[in-house]
Amino acid sequence: MPAGNDQLISLSWQQVPGTDGASIYPIVRKIDTISSNSYLIATPDAIILIDPGGLPDQAEQLASVIGEIRQEQDRPVIVFLTHAHIDHFAGSQDVPAFAHPETVIFAAHETGAGILGRGDCGFTQADLLGQKVVPMKIGFPLLTADRSGRPGVPVDLRLANGARVAVTDDRIGTGGVVLPRERIVFGPGPALEILHTPGHSPDSICLRVGGLLFIGDILFAANPGVAGMRGWDQAALIRSLDGILAFLSGGGVSYLCPGHGRVIPVDDAVRVLSAVRTDALALANIAELNCDRAVQAAAFAEDCMEQVNELFTVMAGRLSYVSYVMEELGESDVAGRMESLINRDTIDELLKAFSDFAEEHYRRNRVPIHLALKAAQVIMKLERSFRKDELSRIIDPTLVQRAGRLLSGYTTMMRGFSPPGELSECDIIALVEALVTGLSVSSCSDEEVFDSADDDAAFAQILLARIGTRPLLEDVAFSMEPMQGPLMASIDRDHFTDVLRYIFEELVGTGADRVMMKIQRDSQNSILTISGNTTLLPLAEQQKTFRFLQGLCHRAGGSLEYKGETETRQFVITIGLA
Repeated sequence: MPAGNDQLISLSWQQVPGTDGASIYPIVRKIDTISSNSYLIATPDAIILIDPGGLPDQAEQLASVIGEIRQEQDRPVIVFLTHAHIDHFAGSQDVPAFAHPETVIFAAHETGAGILGRGDCGFTQADLLGQKVVPMKIGFPLLTADRSGRPGVPVDLRLANGARVAVTDDRIGTGGVVLPRERIVFGPGPALEILHTPGHSPDSICLRVGGLLFIGDILFAANPGVAGMRGWDQAALIRSLDGILAFLSGGGVSYLCPGHGRVIPVDDAVRVLSAVRTDALALANIAELNCDRAVQAAAFAEDCMEQVNELFTVMAGRLSYVSYVMEELGESDVAGRMESLINRDTIDELLKAFSDFAEEHYRRNRVPIHLALKAAQVIMKLERSFRKDELSRIIDPTLVQRAGRLLSGYTTMMRGFSPPGELSECDIIALVEALVTGLSVSSCSDEEVFDSADDDAAFAQILLARIGTRPLLEDVAFSMEPMQGPLMASIDRDHFTDVLRYIFEELVGTGADRVMMKIQRDSQNSILTISGNTTLLPLAEQQKTFRFLQGLCHRAGGSLEYKGETETRQFVITIGLA
């Protein structure tokens, strides 16, 4: 590693720390689902490639560099796979230089060797990513059952490409955690240590050369859209994380080289791995992330991002109005503080990035998981881009709460859980009446403004809230047919009131100046009908809106029907009686 630099320099040869005579040529990529990083290591005895990646161009580049160093000194080439996911090896399947077992040998955990040998599209994630995988022979299976029965005894192997290696089963255990380990010696040069670290996949391994530990995708194994992939195992992942942390505590490792993204100094890596372990502990009994779930996630992603975009537009507009009024009143400091509550530039960039990605996604007819993962990435950043608590005290808090619920609901779903919902018995009539009242009158009365005049801080806060909120139904002729209560139903209150607010906003936002509501009951259900005189939207927009509201209504504990006629739009919510 160059002095004073804590990163491997991509596309450049440099010494492997902690070794004599070993050099590394890394290809370090930005994080994506298309291709992994690759690490090419040259020792006096062998050429070792860790993960050729998912792109043919990347594999071609590696083959070219391998050809150059073999001309300088011919040595056997061994390609080690940290695991059998397609983004770590598929590029090599289209490059002839990697198709000659007399020259290049592939090595993978014994389980991965079986997965690759049968061309398993499930465990390789080829199905999920819309790709095909060609069965491939693994000439050097690692951590095999027969060698594990002879711990501490070197086994001499001669591989098909002429390489002679000595392999020793050498399990390591610290603090009750045992990781299967093999030590591979190619000659007098540095040894290679292989650790079995399942969890992200059953065949995941880490490899150590000198002061570098190559860790595959374990850093991302608890991430939304990664946890729950076929072969993922929570208990195994936690054991592996414990084992790696124990291994690192023994010293000797300076940097961790992940399958995606930048190299990490060991002290930082310990903190990150500990955080991954904390996240993994919360992921019991999650659903498998398969093709069907990816389709659902992509649809939810589109709906979620569209609604989030509208909510942030409204919130930013109201905040701008508050800031403008405060500036006119000579309160420049207060006006400036308003602008800092939402990072509008960042939010606009993130939402545009998703919109551009979605447009390209459909143009190229990509598989749904790519859109779902992009949304998860954007949403994680959006959640850090607005100050929820302070915003809730100035503009309509339900706007902020709904944005927060949408963002967290999507992340929850991508983690493999059903979106959150807490059903409880509730009087539908009382809840609706309270909501309609809140949407019809200001949240701060004139009396409250006058009563706070002697308290500068309280007056300023109430004034801000008065300016920042505007009742949705204030200028709408709203009518509701009377019905005797109570009408008890089992619902999720937050999601139910969100559904009603979205329907009212949809009607008012498309021109309705009259909104009618009727609440009925039959022997099993309460039935809410909401209608308004509004111009119909194009069919595609109506369908997209209905899909979002239908999902939200389901999470509230009910079902939704929609009718759009020439001059009237009608929404019918059905909820089971308690």
